[in-house]
Amino acid sequence: MVSGMYLGEITRNILLHLIDASELFDGHSSKILNTHYGFDTAFVSHVEGAKSDADVRAAIVRDLGVSEQYIADKDIELVRWACHIVAYRAAYLSATAIAAIVLHTEETRRVLGQDLVDVGIDGR
Repeated sequence: MVSGMYLGEITRNILLHLIDASELFDGHSSKILNTHYGFDTAFVSHVEGAKSDADVRAAIVRDLGVSEQYIADKDIELVRWACHIVAYRAAYLSATAIAAIVLHTEETRRVLGQDLVDVGIDGR
């Protein structure tokens, strides 16, 4: 499985690459973004769950320490994109591992003519 700590680091590196190319935050970084393992998956989750661009902007200021003066509308779109591709890839990798276990163990139950399997993602 993919650890949450690594998802934040992958996202941080994508954002830094965009900053270094002056494609994000007008080329301005922050102490948090410049620190290895500076933020974790909680930021990715906040962005993925954000209801509005204002929520994403607030998360960037609060969690990444980027000054609001450097955050343009296109930056919010890029941050959403980066968080989405990392979360999407992690979901696929996790689903692949779960599917492999189910196929290997052949642990299914038959309900109304369908083979079903219960997967608990929170340890239950």
